[in-house]
Amino acid sequence: MNGAARAPAQDGGVPRTLRVLHVGPGRGQRGGIASVLAELGTQRARFADASIALSFFETRGFKSIAALGAFVFADLPRYVFDALRHADIVHFHVSVRGSFYRKLVLWALAKLRGRKTVFHLHAGNFEPFATQAGPLTRRAIAWFVRGCDAAVAVSSPIAGEMRRLGADRRTLHVIGNSARDAQAASDACSAQREAHGDAASGYVAFAGRLTEQKGIDDLLSAVALLADDGYCVPVRFAGGGDIARWERLARDYRIDDRVQFVGWLDGDAKLAFYRNARVFCMPSHYESFGIATLEAMFSRVPVVGTRVGGFLDLIEDGVSGFLVEPSDPHALALRLRLLMSDAQSARSMGEAAFARARQRYSCEAIVERYIHCYRSVIAHAHVRARRGDVR
Repeated sequence: MNGAARAPAQDGGVPRTLRVLHVGPGRGQRGGIASVLAELGTQRARFADASIALSFFETRGFKSIAALGAFVFADLPRYVFDALRHADIVHFHVSVRGSFYRKLVLWALAKLRGRKTVFHLHAGNFEPFATQAGPLTRRAIAWFVRGCDAAVAVSSPIAGEMRRLGADRRTLHVIGNSARDAQAASDACSAQREAHGDAASGYVAFAGRLTEQKGIDDLLSAVALLADDGYCVPVRFAGGGDIARWERLARDYRIDDRVQFVGWLDGDAKLAFYRNARVFCMPSHYESFGIATLEAMFSRVPVVGTRVGGFLDLIEDGVSGFLVEPSDPHALALRLRLLMSDAQSARSMGEAAFARARQRYSCEAIVERYIHCYRSVIAHAHVRARRGDVR
């Protein structure tokens, strides 16, 4: 950590605690941002060691008139008169549509109260959202992004999007996600996984929301192509969504005998699901980061992903897994067949995936990047104050 990023100090140079308020969805919810907030909540002690205190303000969606009314008449007063009072920095976790508009309102209130702010982009489809929006929304996006004291992107490609949206590269940080439970399990277990024998004993694993943008059709199509060549590849899907739709598609492809939907998994069941797989496959059409992919890597499972978003940071093509173009079932089928038929290659790639995850995305490494971001915000504020350039 460089000298300009020291912990904040009170008058007289006495260090004090920097208070950071994270604003995002309720941590009881499922999904990428909720998972990130839950991870941060488990790391409070590490932040406290650096004199940083975390708190969380949970927003609710706008899916009904009642929810919108609760946001206006309950959430906003609680935010202004309670949460903001105890914050030096307000860290906004942003996605598209409703998430953006909610955070925009809350950010404007934070600025009116003189708080330092951070714009943290999680969405892999934010740039299309911005491009297709009307002129007022586009101006609001530019106002929000440029008006924050720092910006955070979950991956290098998302950082590129943020620069195009107006983020200042001098205050732009790339901070990936962590996977505490998977990391802890990997630290406690030996490198040998439970079922990693011949191709018949493993399966291709997918974990996430069962939506079209996750490439479910592409994966099923790839399995069907392999079936046409006489090669049976079992696939297990963990996650929620329109399962009936994908079951029908598997029947249409005549591969329903080798496709299993196991529902949403948590805790030890999810980690066992990764460990017992031969390959993890996530053929997303866009992906800002890929927490499930990181969990698989910590579980020593090679990954077949697509050349989009966070996969470009997570996976070394040909070393810790393979990357293919989105919507290319033929390329997907070739890579799956290679790993499912060669246990040694799968094992060595899985070990490489684990090493990369441990080096770049351990909880310790990710917390250090957040700490650097917050200290940089305060350091830059002090520099601007000395120059008389206060926002």
